[in-house]
Amino acid sequence: MKNAISNILAILWFFGVMLGTLVMLFFFNIMIFFMDIVGPIRSGFASSTIGFAMVFVAGLVFAITGLVPVFRRCYYKLPWLYPLSMILTMDLVILSISESIIHYGYLVMNTQRHIISVIIMIIQMVVCRLAMCAYLKKKPMVLKKYLTIEE
Repeated sequence: MKNAISNILAILWFFGVMLGTLVMLFFFNIMIFFMDIVGPIRSGFASSTIGFAMVFVAGLVFAITGLVPVFRRCYYKLPWLYPLSMILTMDLVILSISESIIHYGYLVMNTQRHIISVIIMIIQMVVCRLAMCAYLKKKPMVLKKYLTIEE
């Protein structure tokens, strides 16, 4: 009975919270780039940023999923889910930093400041993506369960 209840809770968590968070991350990665980074460049005006709030929500959901053993089962049943969720979160952090840089640069109506903030944002995105690639090459995201051969 205990195992059935924990399976039901894990299924509800996965379909109710985890899938919603992953879909949210997909859409917010696209939305932040096109609305919050390209938007100020086109219009010349800064608006509010939402990236770090979404990083907090996604981080909270993934932390609960990783800490609670019942919810962690989804990572073992779907081994591609852990790397996908972490890479989407890292992308969202990189875009949130870029969003903050571009909005800080566009707070003042100054063409040189706008150009400098766009250059700094592009450099930041390239450096962070290269650092992410180097980190993931050095430490691939493989769950410990699959590293050992069970006999």
